[in-house]
Amino acid sequence: MPEETSPRRPARFEQALACFHEARDLTDPQDSPGVYGVILHDIADTYRDAHDFKEAVEHFRQAVSYKKRADNPSDLATTMTALANTLVAMREGAEAWEVLDDLAHEVPKITDVERRAAVLHNMALTYEELGNLGLEGAYAEGVAVCQAVLALVDGESDPGWYATVLKDLGDAYEAQEMLPQAHAAYEEAVRYTRRIEGKSTSLITVLIALGRTSRRLGKSEGETAVNGGGPVLNGAVLGGMGLDGAGPPQPPGAVPDAPSDVPPSDAAAGEDEEP
Repeated sequence: MPEETSPRRPARFEQALACFHEARDLTDPQDSPGVYGVILHDIADTYRDAHDFKEAVEHFRQAVSYKKRADNPSDLATTMTALANTLVAMREGAEAWEVLDDLAHEVPKITDVERRAAVLHNMALTYEELGNLGLEGAYAEGVAVCQAVLALVDGESDPGWYATVLKDLGDAYEAQEMLPQAHAAYEEAVRYTRRIEGKSTSLITVLIALGRTSRRLGKSEGETAVNGGGPVLNGAVLGGMGLDGAGPPQPPGAVPDAPSDVPPSDAAAGEDEEP
């Protein structure tokens, strides 16, 4: 028996592909390019679920080409977003960015405002993923797109949706070490999340983000000082001058000029790991 050269896909995936291939073969791509593109998207989704990203990308590309012939920019945006995200999963950041640039020209054609906002939000999240891959300027693009979404969303009628975008905006700022801007976005996210009726796990998430950014800002702005002195350890001020100018006050029984047993930094202690 010949040796298998590629992993076997689950039987359900094979059945799904057989169904989609038959449907594709029964569809005229000239008369129904939109339907043909939808079927190609389903084939691509199946390959992606089977972790065959190369085949998924190829079929997403084909789906985009056919959907561009149909007059449905919203449906086209769905496939272009899926293509970009699959390319990100393959760490093909440059091509993913090109797809997002192309998608940006299609977004204004989407007449439904809510749908347009959703597409832009997905684009912002993809830019954040590109930033995580190290592509310069990707986080800044994510900020710009999040701001465009906020301009389309009514925070009064849909505070939860508005707060979600604000949280993502804060994340994009935080990734660029723009802490004051991140803090402001998180504060607004908390304010809108509190308007959601009932208990919300989202509030916990944004409160943690706001708290961590507040802590980082406090450390960078020197807010650990007491009365103009240095940081406090066990009630004693470290690193500042005493009232007589002779040096920092020492805790009872301490040896003068002895090195302080300062706890490790937050980063070393792993304090900022996600809960």
